[in-house]
Amino acid sequence: MKILEYLKSQKEDNNFNLLPDGIFTLEQDGKIIDVNDKVLEIYKTTRFNILGRYFSDFVENGTAILNEVVQNSSSQMVKGYIKGEEKPSLSLEITAKRNIETNKVYVVIRNATERLSEHKIIKEKFSTAQKIIDEKNDFLLDSSGVILSNLVSISGFSRALLDGIGGALSEKQQKYLNIINLNARDLNYDLEKLFMLFKTESGKIQYNNKLFDLIGLIKSIERLYQKDFKDKKIIFSLDYSTLTERDCFLDCEIVEYILRSIMDIFSRFANFGKCSLNIGHPPLEFLKEREFLANDSYDTKKYVLFEAKIADLVFNKDELDNIFDTYYKGSVKRPIGLKASLNLLRNYITDFRGGIWVYSKENFGTMVTFVLPLR
Repeated sequence: MKILEYLKSQKEDNNFNLLPDGIFTLEQDGKIIDVNDKVLEIYKTTRFNILGRYFSDFVENGTAILNEVVQNSSSQMVKGYIKGEEKPSLSLEITAKRNIETNKVYVVIRNATERLSEHKIIKEKFSTAQKIIDEKNDFLLDSSGVILSNLVSISGFSRALLDGIGGALSEKQQKYLNIINLNARDLNYDLEKLFMLFKTESGKIQYNNKLFDLIGLIKSIERLYQKDFKDKKIIFSLDYSTLTERDCFLDCEIVEYILRSIMDIFSRFANFGKCSLNIGHPPLEFLKEREFLANDSYDTKKYVLFEAKIADLVFNKDELDNIFDTYYKGSVKRPIGLKASLNLLRNYITDFRGGIWVYSKENFGTMVTFVLPLR
């Protein structure tokens, strides 16, 4: 409170009553010899009822607290009495200085009663909202198995009918069944990502870190998506030739989920053109710029840099600015699974103490860059 510096050279003028905080001027024994108008406003009283009385009459344990505050040059939260009340009803923040030249003590008070009351209300509202969110997440997670099973059934049976298990189909029947099958698979993808996102938000993800071969995992995932990319005529390139450290001590299933989420984005949103995934160790400058090594040695081989580029997908500036704001409603309609996937990646990667960034531009496409520690 800089007001205390002003009080050291205080002169008789109207500024004393214009100060925004309450000011007590006390004698050495705590007797009140002057107050400003703000004190009268806080205590809802007049000078006649204050002057000549002692600081302890207006602040609980006033003398002891005042000595401590002066000696330690500190501030404290205290309880204040309003005239006529047996119990203190004011919450005050006080600080004080002793002027050796005048033998006076100046006390500055701020009324924190309303602020603490507002803080209590906000805290109660937050607790209520958090409880509702937790209950919502639990309900949705409990329901997810049934919902996804039904969608798998729709997708599976429609696929079986298309394969001729129920007999020959007319051209129109095939058309409608293809639409049903495609929509069921898309909805299954979107909801599966959304349910996983709810699970990470609920804090129910438990990581099981163990040693595994990162390059072996990358190769196995590549094989899974080869046919899909070939069928959609997507040109996909994978390069991990500069990755020299392959032993990774993280949750293998989650790392696999991260990489498959990237491949799913390629598969679902690349209609033509090229997709690429480059994997290696990040440059030293890259890590320094992003303050990765604030508490670590400068060994770039402790980290893996992933650069996933898709030419067909472009986000505008508004989307990019809010790409990791899970429930932001932008002007462009996107499948819920796309944003849920990106936010899932962010949640998992940050849990591993990594980092993720998204860059997008017309005639370039979108680059998702993320870094994971190997351990």
